[in-house]
Amino acid sequence: MTTMRTQVLRQSDRVSFRIPLEASWMDSSGMVRRIAAVSLLVSRNGGVVRITEKLFPGQEISLKRLFDGDGVRTARARVLAEIDREPEGFLYAVHILDPRSDFWDIEFPAPHKADQEALARLLMECGFCQRREVVYLNELELRSFESRKCIARICKVCEAPAVWIEAQSEFAPADSPTTRAEQEEDRVIPRRNRTRVKARVLACIRRRGFQEEVAVCEDLSKGGIAFRSRNEYPKGTRVEVAVPFTPGAGAIFVPIRIVFSEPIRSAGLFRHGAAYLKPPE
Repeated sequence: MTTMRTQVLRQSDRVSFRIPLEASWMDSSGMVRRIAAVSLLVSRNGGVVRITEKLFPGQEISLKRLFDGDGVRTARARVLAEIDREPEGFLYAVHILDPRSDFWDIEFPAPHKADQEALARLLMECGFCQRREVVYLNELELRSFESRKCIARICKVCEAPAVWIEAQSEFAPADSPTTRAEQEEDRVIPRRNRTRVKARVLACIRRRGFQEEVAVCEDLSKGGIAFRSRNEYPKGTRVEVAVPFTPGAGAIFVPIRIVFSEPIRSAGLFRHGAAYLKPPE
C-alpha cells in the first residue's frame, strides 16, 4: 500500500494547501454519513485529507467543496491508507477516481517539466480570474517575486497578460498541522552545469519528527539550493523544502538531501547546501 500511495501522490507536485471539504459515504447500515473534512495536501490525482471518522483502505467516499457564488464541485475518491493520526482526526491518502474532474481547480504542470524548468515552485493565482496554477519560476520571474511578490504571465483562461500572486490557503496559518504523507525513497538529481541564482527569499524546511523551520535561502539552481538556518542538518540528511515560502500560502514541498553543512560562528547559524531528490522511475 505504501508504494501505491507514493505513486499516486507523486504523479505531480504536491501542494500543502487547506481547503474545507465535506466527505460522505454509506455506512454498514445503509445510511449516508456526511462529515466536515479538510485537505492538507493536494496533487493532480489525489491528496491527503483529515477526517474525524475512521475509514478503511479501499473504501470509496464522495468529496464536496463549495465555491464563491454557491458553486459546488464533487468527486469520487478511494481511501489508499491511513497515514497518521492527530488530535483533530485521521489523515488519509486518497486517490480521485476521475482525474478529469479537476476537483481541486488547480492546474499542475506535466511532471517532466520539473527537471527542465523548476528553479522554484509556487502555487499562484491569476489576479483577474483567480485561476490557480502550480508555476515553475525562471530566473526573471524569481527576481520579480523576490522584489514585488508577484509576476506577470499569460493566463490561459483569460487569454491575456495578467499579474499573478501567491495563492493563499483557505484556512488561517494557525490551522496548519504538518503531515507525513511523503515518502523518502529518492535519488539525487545531478548538480553539474546548474546555473545558480542569488536570491534572498524564505524557505520552509520540514524534517520528520522535528518542528518546521523557516530559513533564509541564499541561492537557487535547478539542482538545489543553499540556505542559512538556526538548526544544523548533517551531511546526507533528507528533508523537504518549500521555496519561496510565505506563511499562510500554499507551499510546495519537495525532497532534498543535504550535501554540505558548515557553521557560521559569528552569527550562530549554519550554512547548508542541498540537492533536490528525484522520485524513482
